[in-house]
Formats: sequence, structure tokens, C-alpha cells
Amino acid sequence: MSSPKRHKLLLLGTIVAYCLIGVEIVIMISPFALYFYSIYGPVLDSLSASPLTSWTTEFFLPHMVFTSDLLINAISYLQVLLVIGLVLFFSAALPLYYGRFTGHGVVKFSFYSKIRHPQYLFLAISGFGLLLYWPRFIILVMYITMLFVYYALARNEEWRMKQEAGESYERYMAQTPMFLPGEPGAKLYQLLFGWIKPKWLGILATYLVTLAMAVMLAYGLRSYTVRQLPVVTISQSFTLAPVFERPVAEVREVYEAISQEPEVVAALADKGGSNLAYLMPGDFFLTAVVTDEERRYSDEMIERFPEILEWNKRKFSGGLAKFLRIFYNFVKQLGKVEEDYDIERFVFFQVRDRQGQLVTDLELFAMGHQRLPVLLVDVDADFHEILSVVTLSNNHKWGKMPMPTF
Repeated sequence: MSSPKRHKLLLLGTIVAYCLIGVEIVIMISPFALYFYSIYGPVLDSLSASPLTSWTTEFFLPHMVFTSDLLINAISYLQVLLVIGLVLFFSAALPLYYGRFTGHGVVKFSFYSKIRHPQYLFLAISGFGLLLYWPRFIILVMYITMLFVYYALARNEEWRMKQEAGESYERYMAQTPMFLPGEPGAKLYQLLFGWIKPKWLGILATYLVTLAMAVMLAYGLRSYTVRQLPVVTISQSFTLAPVFERPVAEVREVYEAISQEPEVVAALADKGGSNLAYLMPGDFFLTAVVTDEERRYSDEMIERFPEILEWNKRKFSGGLAKFLRIFYNFVKQLGKVEEDYDIERFVFFQVRDRQGQLVTDLELFAMGHQRLPVLLVDVDADFHEILSVVTLSNNHKWGKMPMPTF
């Protein structure tokens, strides 16, 4: 196989890999989740099975637990870049294809009057928003990789354009920055790695250093996030993690109402105990990432989303249209969600290290541990009466694949 073909196949393979990983969250909330995870799941399982690679499947920002920390919330607002980047990407396609179809030659208007490759820039912006929305380390690695793939693709396109347009495109290159006005990336590269020859080796060094720094920053964000979680320590051997911040006294009150109930005590003893429990509303929208039990919808939720009950019975019939109808109703109701829930739900976990031992409260959210859901207890929110006690299968909706733990 010739070198150009190998180069194209490498770029194509990297793009496909990034897309598969990057759309995980989009697929996960669609009717096609089970089919997707039947292919992607074994990859996550293999990575999480080894101490050397298990970190890649972990999350470095919260996705399930909501905090009031200003930094974390500020970062979470940047998730909107996912949509903004996509809108800009398709907007940048219009002048490009208009110029091609009308025979204008080198497109130099609209976004292309400011930078040479706006579409790659906007894809990078959108990818950053996606990374913050579903922040696995493996997506971070692929995102950084894709930035360098975009650079390689842009250089390849410029080589082809110089063959087609000759001096016209070379003048355009001389007058127009590649990705950002002022070429900060090129200047930083020359300062730090410009002395490395040949250039491909300098680019490789830049990639490795950038990747290492990004992973280190993500580790720091993860450590910071864990310190900000609204956990309530009951004892050194048991911790409660409410998914929404609540007064500590209120969390303790709800827990004390069930902790001495014979049915709960017996069920936990039969499963070998628990060192972590999440406290959430019974209709919490991310229940499936921690347990394989169905959500227990409140009367208020059913009134607002009547399609939910039908969807819950026939998840894969009617498919995408039904799913989008529910999503449309959800968007219409944004900002109107009440925090007065009918049902409190406890999901008890065993968090074990690689030797199978229950970990202490200081290690509950450390990376590489097994998290096994063992018991689910639903409680009436007003009277604190137990509605149901369900022994769990140690799995969530997608088996044992790594999911958000905070």
C-alpha cells in the first residue's frame, strides 16, 4: 500500500474511533443504546479490567451528582459549545460549497476571510463541549488526538489546494491564519519545539506533551470534584451521596428512617453490607447508570410527560420518533421542574478494591474500584415509610460497564 493511502487510512481510522467514542452519550439516551454497547461495551470492559488502563474509562468531572461549586458549574456551562460548534460548522460549510458550485476558486469570504480552516476550528469547539458533557478520560485522549488529526487533514488539504490553485492559494495562505488570528499555536510551537528536526518529530513531541498535560489537568479536576461532592459521612465505613445538594440534617433524617428497619438490615446483611449509598428522587433521570431497576415515576412527572409510561413498557418499539417526542416535551418544560418529589430512593453500593475488599470512606471515589449496586430502597418522601426493598443484581442497565460514579 502506498504511503498516501496508508496516511488516509490512519486518519480515517482515528476519526471513526473518535466518533464512536464521542457519540456515546448521544447513543446512550436513544433507543439504540443496547445495540451500541454490545459493540463498544467490550472495549470499555477490557480497558477497565487492567490497572494500567482502567483510568481511561473513569470520569473526571461530575455527570450524575450536582454541586453548587462555582468552578464546576462554570465548566459545565461550557457544554453549550457542543451545539454552538456544530451550528458554526454547518454555517461555515455554506460559503465553502457556494464557492465550489459557482466556480469562485479559492473561497476567501465569510469565515474564510479570517481563517483558512473554520470548519476544523468549529468541530474542535463542538468536540470540547461534548468532552465536558461526557467527560471520560478516554474521550479526552481521543479529543486531543483529533485536534492533531485536524491539523494533519488541514495540511493535506492545503497541499492539494496549492496543486489546484497555485500562487493564488499561496498568497491566501500568506495573508490568512490557519486556525486562529495571530497564529498563537504556531508561535508557541516554534518557541518550544521548533528546534526539533524533522518537523514530524516536533509535531509528535507536541502531541505527547499536550496529551500528558491534558490528562494531568483532568486528574486535577477530578481530585477537586471529589472534594466538592455533597457527601454525608455516616461512619468511617458508610457514606451517603445525595445527587442533589441537601441539608445534612435532612439527609441524615431520611436515612435514619430506614436504616433500622428489619427488612433493610436483613437485606443488606444478606448481600454482605454496603459502604456507599446514593440518595436520589425516585424518578431521577440518571437512575439507569447505577441500577437496572426501573425509575419510579412520581405523579408530577407522569402528568408532565405522559408518554413516559408507554415508552417504559416498549423501549424499542416506535423507536426514535417516540424518543424525540419525549425529548421535545422535556425541552419545553426546562426551568419548570419542581424539586418536590414524591419518592426518595436509596441505591446501596459495595465499593471494592481490586482485592475484593470494601474500601473506607476516603477511597470511595478513587479510580479503579468495583462499584456493585446491591440494594434499592424506595421511601415515601413525606412520611418516610418504606415503599419497596429490592435486591439488586450488581449491574446497571448496561451490565457492568464503567459509568459515572459522581
